[in-house]
Amino acid sequence: MCMSVSREDFEVKINEVGENLYLSHFHLKIHEKMTEELNARLEEYPPFFDWSRMAHYEVGILRLTRAYDKNSLGLLKIINILQSEYRFWGLPDILDAEQLEQDKNFVTSENNKLVDSLIQLRDKVISHTDNKLHPRKLSFDIKEIYGGELIYRSNRITTEEIENLPREEKEKRLNQASNNLFLAIEKDKTEILGKPVPSFYQLYELTNKGIEICNRYMQKIGILPIELKLEGIN
Repeated sequence: MCMSVSREDFEVKINEVGENLYLSHFHLKIHEKMTEELNARLEEYPPFFDWSRMAHYEVGILRLTRAYDKNSLGLLKIINILQSEYRFWGLPDILDAEQLEQDKNFVTSENNKLVDSLIQLRDKVISHTDNKLHPRKLSFDIKEIYGGELIYRSNRITTEEIENLPREEKEKRLNQASNNLFLAIEKDKTEILGKPVPSFYQLYELTNKGIEICNRYMQKIGILPIELKLEGIN
């Protein structure tokens, strides 16, 4: 019987999935560190710093979803390939059937609500914007965040009180209000179109578990495991 996937091809595939998980983890870590910096010294950073921060978040989500999407070269396909092909690679019986099923259950959206919520976030917000989200009723008062009646001036939300402040104080107040609004929106987005989406720290649960699964099967065929190390990031 001919192999449909060689051991060499499988190594390339599992390394690709592992790389997506690794890069996802560190794009999210960079987003987290940049958010901490922005909150600590908000007035020191130009506007594009915030755009860069959110770009890391979106790339992290997209790479993570590749690893968990059953229609992509992801964890589920890697497990299925290994399960069906490893016996043709001249290897001993190295697989634990119970562990395989546990890993399959974890990585599929039908069996894992956290994976399903990740797919929901990717599909409805990042890759595609569902028109049912707009306009979206928020569960907090933007006026309270800005401290007054809202007006729109110079392409941004502000208030008359803020606009009458000296320039440096005005910019500081606007930046702080904008950041507080972003944090409130992030906190508010626990559900989209009636389905939950993951909290930020649950994304690390998915990167860590995905890498654990990759490493388990990499080691079984003699590939060095993935280490979550990046200089300057804890």
